[in-house]
Amino acid sequence: MTGADPIVLSLSVPLATVIAILVVSIFWIYGRKNGADSKLPPGDKGWPIVGSTFSLFKPHPATSIGDFLHLQHSRYGKIFSTRYLGKTLVVSADPEFNRFVFQNEMRLFQNNLPPHCKKILGEGILPFMAGETYRNMKSLVLGFFNSWQIQTRFLAEVEEAANRVMNSWRQKSLILANEELNKFFFNLAVERIIGMTPDDPEVEELRKAFNAANAGLYSVPLSLPFTPFSKALKARDFICSIVKREAEDRKLKSDKINGKENDLIWYCLKNNPSISMKRICDAVIGSIFAVLFNTQICVGLAMYFLGQCPESLQQLREEIKQKINYTDTTAKLTWDDYKNMEFCQSVINETLRFGNIIPVLWRKTLSDVYFKGYTIPQGTAIMTHIAAMHLDPSAFENPNNFYPWRWLAMGKSNNWMPFGGGVRHCCGSEIARMEIAVFLRYLVLNYDWELVEHDHPVALPSVTFPKGLPIRIHPLEEKTP
Repeated sequence: MTGADPIVLSLSVPLATVIAILVVSIFWIYGRKNGADSKLPPGDKGWPIVGSTFSLFKPHPATSIGDFLHLQHSRYGKIFSTRYLGKTLVVSADPEFNRFVFQNEMRLFQNNLPPHCKKILGEGILPFMAGETYRNMKSLVLGFFNSWQIQTRFLAEVEEAANRVMNSWRQKSLILANEELNKFFFNLAVERIIGMTPDDPEVEELRKAFNAANAGLYSVPLSLPFTPFSKALKARDFICSIVKREAEDRKLKSDKINGKENDLIWYCLKNNPSISMKRICDAVIGSIFAVLFNTQICVGLAMYFLGQCPESLQQLREEIKQKINYTDTTAKLTWDDYKNMEFCQSVINETLRFGNIIPVLWRKTLSDVYFKGYTIPQGTAIMTHIAAMHLDPSAFENPNNFYPWRWLAMGKSNNWMPFGGGVRHCCGSEIARMEIAVFLRYLVLNYDWELVEHDHPVALPSVTFPKGLPIRIHPLEEKTP
């Protein structure tokens, strides 16, 4: 037959018309809905359905805000709206609005982590809690990680472990810093939280399980075999099996259990005998996540930045030698020593500012919110963009330079929020800073180092070193005790 079948033609015209009407309708409905939100901050809504999802999470250097945010800020200012996974999203780099969000936590705003995170971490971790339940669990966790514990027990533990790992590195010339730091901080965490030492054969399995769980948090939540999300769920099951076994052992024995009477599991059972096994698992997983991954990446970033800024490395080394009794080979680090490491604290502050370990924090409105003439409806997702605040030239001079000395002059800044703010200010911030400072102290007194190859930190969206931060280390003639 030549030409088109008349029946096919008669069907194709209406079908094409229907498709065209549907496409136009989608765009019209989409545009109308966004137009109805006339009091929302202005912004580019992106593509239908997916919005700006892919642009928001496009990998970019951790020391920048990325091309998408740079473009939106230049067009619409520090607060703009877009769409994320089909829903309205307000993105803020405005310090005043971000502080307003943190100060009104649990009144106007609540945490808004993606639902799949709850399946991996557990609904009993602090970010998912609110009200009295949140206050009770936070009180329990802070009771264990209290100031006295940090200043006495934990300080000594970190110092001993840091000295031990520095000695082990003397047999090496090349290290993958990311892996070494992951092992170091995990061993610290698992001993104080679960009561297991690095000699325990299950510790390495646990470390791999926590790393798999962490990878699942930043993956597409598909429960298919061999996907990162599926592996993360299996990792959680393994972690919980270990935690439940350890908790049952403690329940069966009221006396000391091989020195494990000082770990978090024991503390939870002692102070809340009716606590469920699930709640203990969630507390353990949440605590290890809180003190492991962010601390690990912060030290890696500090090594990266210090390696590129010899002047700051030299001043840090000199400060430690001058302010701490470095000549006494039997001297142990005291809390006063730690507090006197002023330039070290500046290095940590600048690393947190420039490296942006947690670039964004997610919240959701609990009711309609009014701010600077905008109306943000109830249930709207909010992205408080911390990295954009940290890299704002109106807040920090030459923000794209690593310059620790700025903190000696300015002290504190309202635009610096690496630990969040308000009632949900990170309760592990003090112990994290102490661990970072002690590790850096032993590192700079034992070694010089250099990057083997370029490995700039990347936000994916979590901050990581794509090549594992390969570093060549050079032992110094002087050696700490």
